[in-house]
Amino acid sequence: MKAIHSSWRVLTALLLTAILVMSLAACGNSDMASTTQAPQAAQTENKTEATETAEDSETHLIGYSLNSMDSTMKTMADYFESVAREHGWEPVLLNANGDVATELNNMESLMNMGCEAVVIMGCDTAGSAAAIEELGAAGIPVIIAGRKIEAKEDSYYTYVAGDHHEAGKAQAGYLNGLLEKDPALELNVAFIYGQSGSSSVQQRYEGFESDCLNGQYADRVHLVASQYAEFDTQKAYDITTDMLTSYENINCFVTQSDEQASGIINAIKAKGGSLDDYIVVSIDCSTTGQSYLKSGELDATVLMAMRQLAVSSADYVEAALNGETVEKTNQVVGYYQLVTPETYVEVMKAAGMEPAV
Repeated sequence: MKAIHSSWRVLTALLLTAILVMSLAACGNSDMASTTQAPQAAQTENKTEATETAEDSETHLIGYSLNSMDSTMKTMADYFESVAREHGWEPVLLNANGDVATELNNMESLMNMGCEAVVIMGCDTAGSAAAIEELGAAGIPVIIAGRKIEAKEDSYYTYVAGDHHEAGKAQAGYLNGLLEKDPALELNVAFIYGQSGSSSVQQRYEGFESDCLNGQYADRVHLVASQYAEFDTQKAYDITTDMLTSYENINCFVTQSDEQASGIINAIKAKGGSLDDYIVVSIDCSTTGQSYLKSGELDATVLMAMRQLAVSSADYVEAALNGETVEKTNQVVGYYQLVTPETYVEVMKAAGMEPAV
């Protein structure tokens, strides 16, 4: 009996299906078209949305943590941003204003935004390590650019920079050239450092010390005074004012940024001195430095090829996104080059940088 009932159920289902098909066939063709087109349109919309989502996912969000936003770092930020966009990435740039706590907050913000890699120009050799290690623990590749930071080696992807000793050596080379030309010249040097606790600042000084203070003309070069100005124009101004009062024999200022050179130059003028009586040598060739080169108030500065650093940093971001393994330390060759009022335009253009002044 069960088999008979089952057979009747199957037969009934087949009959109902046939009746349904006949009923649909009686409907007009236009109704059938609308029935079939609606799912196709929906599929097309879904496919378009899926394609757009896939394309959006290819736009990598890349973070940049900068230690300040003076004229030098503003130029660096512009190069970071333009090079990132050349790669098709979306850059996010945050400024720590020289504060390690702010830097840590910025790095956490970049992580929370979903940045797939972060480039950092740190505030402090030791103090910036915590920010890097936090991102490293979260699996976000960190590229340390410009300034070495003493983070655990497994917490960052790579470190890329120029040889900072070369910056100091370039400054020394300029002064040695003056000493060679004038055997009667003696230099009483005031050295104004950049930021305390920065490895690049120390290395720049070491390069200057080895080639100038302890170099070929060491008997005619005397270090009279030195102090840190923390890459701050006003501090450099105040320090210079005090030095000019305390050491009347100073005739040469060597400093580590054009922002500080600005403070030095303006302090000399405020004291009623003539810049013709002083040699001022700096580092950066920033917009500020270029203006003083053009006016002849800055004798020489050392160009940082910032676009080259931005390009190299982007190359390592690309490598990290592709899962490649790279060396932990990488050098930007030719990053530092001496420039004078006569040469800065030509040297900048050769380095792929457009002079601002």
